[in-house]
Amino acid sequence: MQNQQFTKGQQVFDLVKEVIDVTGPRLPGSEEERKGAEIIANQIERELGTPTITEQFKTPRHACISAIPWLGWGMFIAFCLFYLSPIASLVVSTALLLFALTHIFYYSHMLDKLFKKDISQNVYSTLEPRSGNKKYTVMLTAHMDSSWCWMHSYKNPKTMMIKTGIGVISGVALLVVSVITIILEAVSSGKVSFMGLSSVFANLSTGVATKTDIAVLVMYCLPVLFLPGFYWLSTYLSYDKAKAAPGAMDNLSGVATAIAVAKHFKDNPDDCGDARIIVMGAGAEESGLVGALDFVKKHKDDKNIFDEHTYVLNLDSFRDYDNFNVVKKDTLQFKPFDKELVELSQKAIANCGLEVHTIENPVGGSDSTAFAKAGIKTVTLNAQDPRPTDYYHTTRDTLDNLNLNTLDKGFEVVREVVRLIDAKYRENN
Repeated sequence: MQNQQFTKGQQVFDLVKEVIDVTGPRLPGSEEERKGAEIIANQIERELGTPTITEQFKTPRHACISAIPWLGWGMFIAFCLFYLSPIASLVVSTALLLFALTHIFYYSHMLDKLFKKDISQNVYSTLEPRSGNKKYTVMLTAHMDSSWCWMHSYKNPKTMMIKTGIGVISGVALLVVSVITIILEAVSSGKVSFMGLSSVFANLSTGVATKTDIAVLVMYCLPVLFLPGFYWLSTYLSYDKAKAAPGAMDNLSGVATAIAVAKHFKDNPDDCGDARIIVMGAGAEESGLVGALDFVKKHKDDKNIFDEHTYVLNLDSFRDYDNFNVVKKDTLQFKPFDKELVELSQKAIANCGLEVHTIENPVGGSDSTAFAKAGIKTVTLNAQDPRPTDYYHTTRDTLDNLNLNTLDKGFEVVREVVRLIDAKYRENN
């Protein structure tokens, strides 16, 4: 039965349902993601009456967020190596932390060649202005894949950040303890190995232990305190496909909103004047924005898509009515989004009678980063509580967890942003 109160929200909901009922979770590079992309391509063609283009690319599925358990397991190995040689522990823990900095915190993709590749895809379609006189382009983009289940969020979101933080701090602490132990052993006995600890016990048994010997003994005891942190990292997420996030909110809600808004402007061309509308479903966002990065790489010089009059609205998760957010920056990706689009988005949310929240994404990143790094005007819009929740990247991100009122307002907000962009060009005529 159709909801008559939230007609656009119901339209968005139905588009989400059409995909999720068939695919369930859609991990990056998976067969389910491919099937979801096919359904979304068919939806775009059906709703807009325009052909879609599918572009494949390779994605290293486990070179980003999903490598966090590997980080934990690697730290367990570094812990064991510490009791054989602090130097070995230092080397391993340093390598792991550098990988975390460059691939998990910052999406550099420097070491992608070391990882097995899967095939993912972007799908997009272009709706030309009915007047035939294109003055600007609005690209509505949202990612089609979903995430592995974050087990700490699923079990207790209030402690998720604490456990993860302790895990990272424990890794840094092991590195520091390794360095200090190497220095102390070199001062005490000139040896940096398990034999250094043997020398400490020998000195203790003869009653000639020095303060340095005691310090070395303390250093060898400290890493045991780090084991809970390593355990929490190793159990950060589940690789079981059956436990993966179905991704109704994150991010079929964004994909469906993009299609619904483009459909509105197709049916109401006077609403957006001389705009070219591009709708894109991006793949492998959960592997470090790989789909968006690939699209930008392939098309950055294509003036039919990107020029100084192109505006990219990245739509990423619509659920929480009290948290309509303008995301102005992915903090750890070190690239702010377009100031003008941020201001227009703030105005659009206010025009829709909602409280405006302007935030920075504190961890990870969104597809807007891929466009911002190429100098393309972009902003990310969502309606999501930015705090850890039990429905973000967990098995609870299901169809029945969506809110029709929020989906309806999400459509209204995105439509209003496009209208405000259009007003700018009408004023300049």
